Amino acid sequence: MKPQTAIGMISILACLCAAGCSKAKREETPEQTQLKTQLDQQEKQAAQTAQTYHAMDNAALIGKLQEQSARKREPFNSLAYRELVTRKDVDSKALASIVNEKKNGDAILPLLLLKKLDEKSYMQIPAAVRSNVLTDALEQSKTFNMWGIPNFYLEDASNALLESGQSAYPNLRRMLSETRPAPVYGSKAYMVYMRYQFRLCDYALFYLKRMQGDANFTLPVSVADRDALIKPMLK
Repeated sequence: MKPQTAIGMISILACLCAAGCSKAKREETPEQTQLKTQLDQQEKQAAQTAQTYHAMDNAALIGKLQEQSARKREPFNSLAYRELVTRKDVDSKALASIVNEKKNGDAILPLLLLKKLDEKSYMQIPAAVRSNVLTDALEQSKTFNMWGIPNFYLEDASNALLESGQSAYPNLRRMLSETRPAPVYGSKAYMVYMRYQFRLCDYALFYLKRMQGDANFTLPVSVADRDALIKPMLK
């Protein structure tokens, strides 16, 4: 192909592309425009909110952390947690004080943050208090993304519960009778949930089996098979 011909072809293609792009832009529906505007606004608001949290001092952030913990926000959905976990001067005593005062699921985020930032101070909290915070938060959960999905992946809350030892057994055994659904959100996670139909009792079964020495225990897919494993543990 001659240079002049190649240049001509490129010019034609460029014009066609420009025409196509212009046409696509003209054909954008009002709904698409509105959605794009909403998404842009949400991104700006999220960035502004993150900046607001970044500008807070530790005391203010710990106050926000308590509020978000009481609402059972996951660590990854708590802006206070996400900001505090990046700081090296967080007051461990303040976090421990919240945990020791509440002793229930409302203290789940301060407990997990303390474990992440200061393992020594975390271990100084009585095992019974730690396990009660974790098991109470588990029992109160409406969605279970904070815990992960048994057999597939575990979040920090699950790992902390598995490490809490025998002090968690009574509460977990009580949950073996609770058959309410344990859903998760997110397209892929939800597909796994729909396949297994996880319940609160299944999480309790998983933790107990792992904590009692079966490090490779996995939950059967069949609900009936899981019920067969739970039944002798209820006696």
